[in-house]
Amino acid sequence: MKRLLRPLPSAFLLGLALPAAAFALDPTGWKNRQTVNVAAPGLVRVTLPADTLDAAQLRAPDLRLVDANGQEQPYLPEAAIDQPRETRRPLSFSVDLTDTATQLTLATGTTQPLDSLELESPHPHFLKAARVEISSDRTNWTAVGTGVPVFRQWGAEHLRLPLEGRTAAYVRVTLDDFRAPPVPFTGAALQLAADYTPTLTPLEARIARREEFAGETVLTLALEGRHAPLARLEFETSEPLFTRRVTVATRVLHDGTAGERTLATGTIYRLELEGLPARAQLGLPLDLAPDTRELLVHIHNADSPPLAVSSVRVLRRPVSLVFHAPAAGRYTLLSGNPQANAPRYDLAVFARDLRRANAPVINPGPLQPNPGYRAPEALADVPLTGAALETDGWRVRRPVQLTARGVQELELDIGALAQARPDFADLRLLRAGLQVPFLLEQPDLSRSLALTLVPDNDPKRPTFSRWQLKLPRAHLPLRRLVFTSSTPLFQRSLRIYEKIPTDRGDFYDSALANALWSRAPGLTPQPLTVMLADTPRTDTLLIETDNGDNPAIALAVSQVTYPVVRLVFKAEATDEITLLYGKPAASAPRYDLSLVAGQLLSSERNVATLRAEEAKDEGFARGALRGLRGGPLFWGALILVVVVLLAIVARLLPKPPTAA
Repeated sequence: MKRLLRPLPSAFLLGLALPAAAFALDPTGWKNRQTVNVAAPGLVRVTLPADTLDAAQLRAPDLRLVDANGQEQPYLPEAAIDQPRETRRPLSFSVDLTDTATQLTLATGTTQPLDSLELESPHPHFLKAARVEISSDRTNWTAVGTGVPVFRQWGAEHLRLPLEGRTAAYVRVTLDDFRAPPVPFTGAALQLAADYTPTLTPLEARIARREEFAGETVLTLALEGRHAPLARLEFETSEPLFTRRVTVATRVLHDGTAGERTLATGTIYRLELEGLPARAQLGLPLDLAPDTRELLVHIHNADSPPLAVSSVRVLRRPVSLVFHAPAAGRYTLLSGNPQANAPRYDLAVFARDLRRANAPVINPGPLQPNPGYRAPEALADVPLTGAALETDGWRVRRPVQLTARGVQELELDIGALAQARPDFADLRLLRAGLQVPFLLEQPDLSRSLALTLVPDNDPKRPTFSRWQLKLPRAHLPLRRLVFTSSTPLFQRSLRIYEKIPTDRGDFYDSALANALWSRAPGLTPQPLTVMLADTPRTDTLLIETDNGDNPAIALAVSQVTYPVVRLVFKAEATDEITLLYGKPAASAPRYDLSLVAGQLLSSERNVATLRAEEAKDEGFARGALRGLRGGPLFWGALILVVVVLLAIVARLLPKPPTAA
C-alpha cells in the first residue's frame, strides 16, 4: 500500500519558517559537500544517496544544510521503516491426526488482513510439506499454498506460512505424514499485515572473499558504503534443493581481542523438484546500520557440501531529510565532520506532520571535496610501531610473507597453535628489532583436519574396542571431534583419553571427554559431536568403548577441528616481519591500538602467510647442551664425566701401606 501524504496548511508553514532562525556556519570542519538545487520556496524532501551516508558519521549527526549565504538551515531526518506488525494468538487451536496427515485448525478471532502464521513445535528435527487453507465459515475452504515446506534441521528452521494479506475467520494447515511419523505442534501465532511497507533501494555489494571452514562458508561482503540502514540480503544460487542457516556478523574489539558480533540470523532454502510446486526463501531480513564497509555472512553447511552462491544482493531503506526552503536557489549539504554533534532544531516538534506532508523530492548533486576543509591529523596514517624487544627466551622465529601494503591478516597454522601458549600471550611481531602492534582475533571459526582412526584393540580386554587417532602435532588445541558409524543398532559410551608419560618411565591415562551415543532403526542416523575438555598434551588420542556382550561397532571420524586464530596488523609490502612464539614465561603485550582498532577491523585485508621456522643462534654452550639433550652425544658425554669423576676420586683416596 502506498504511503498517504497530505499538504500542510499555509499558516503552519509560515509559523514553521519563523523559528527557523538562520545562523552562520563555519564549513572548514566538514570534509565533503553536495549541491541541492531548490526550484521553489517551501517544504522540500532531499533523498540521501549511499555515498552521503558513508561520508557522514553513523546516524548522520554531522549533516548540515546551508544556503548560498552560508546560513544554516534546520532540517528533520527521515528514515523509512517498516510499520510494526501486530502478532496475536488465535482464539482456538486444535490438532487432528489421521493415518497419513496432521491437521491443525485455528480460529483467528480477527477481521484484519493476515500476513503469516507461525507454527510452534518442540520437536528438534523434522521436515514436512504443508497445505494452507482459509475459510470464513469452516465449511468452504480456499487454498492459499500447497507443498509449503515446514522444517527444523541442523539449526535451520522454517515454521512461518504465508497468508498473503487475506482475511479469514479460520485457517487450516494439513501436514503430510506419509513418509515420516507425526510431529507434535503445540500452538501458533498470527501476524497481521502492515498498512505500509517502504520501497527498498539496492546497495552495491560484492563478495570480496570466500573462505571454507569446517562445516561453514564465510563470505566477506564489501559494501558500497557504511551507515546505510540495511533491510534485507538476497542470495543468488543455482542449487535446486537445499536449506541453510545463515548468520550475519561484523568484526568488533572486545577486551583487547578482536572477534565478531552477530547482527542477524535466519534460514534460506529452495525446493525445486519435478512434480512438486517450487518453493524458495532466498532472502534474510535485516535491521541494522553497519559502521563498516563489510559484513561477514556465515553459511552453516553442517555435513552438506558448500552452497554455490554466485552473488548476494543488499537492500537498504531510503533515508532523506525534510527542510523548509525560504527561497529558491542553491543550497549546500555538508558531511564528514567526526567532531560534530547532532543538531537540535525546533522542527522536531512538528516531526509527525512533516513526515506526512507532501513535498517535492530532490536528489543532491555528486559528493565533492570541500575546498575549505582543514583536515585534522589522521591517526590511521601514523606508523604502527612498538617498543624494542629482547628476543632471549623465544624458542621459535618464523618469517611472515607479505604481498601488499596495508592491513594484514595472519592466520596461525598448526605449528604455531601447538607451540604457542594456550592464551597466545607469547605472540610477538618483530620488524627491525621493534615490535609491530597487532590485534588478536579469535572468531568462532574452525579448520578441519583429515585424520583416520586406526584399530588398536587390547588383547587383554576382549570386550573393549579401542581406536588410535594420530595428530599432526602434540599440544594442538582441538575444538571438537565428529564420529560416524554404519552400525544400525547400538548404545555405547565413548571414552577419549591419552597416555601421559611419567618421570618413572610408565604412563597414566588422562581423560579428555566422555560421550553416550545410541542409534535405533527407523530414525535418521545422527553423527556424534564431542567437545574436548582440554588441549591434548601428546600427538596420540585413544577412543575406547565397552561392547559388553554385543558385537563391536564400526567407528570412523568425519571431522577433527581446531580454532582459527589471527593477527591483524598494518605493514608495508617490503617490511621484513618475523613472528616469535614459544616463551612460556611471557606476559601478554599491551599496545595502544584503541584509536585505530575500528579502522583495522573494518579495513580490507591482505592475507599474510607464515614461512618455515628459522634456526635461532643461541650461542655455542646453549646450543651444545640443547644438542646433547636425549641423544647419543648426551649419553657418551655422561659416561665420560662419570669415568673422569671416578678417576679423580681414586687419586684422592689414601693409598694402602706398603708390605714389609
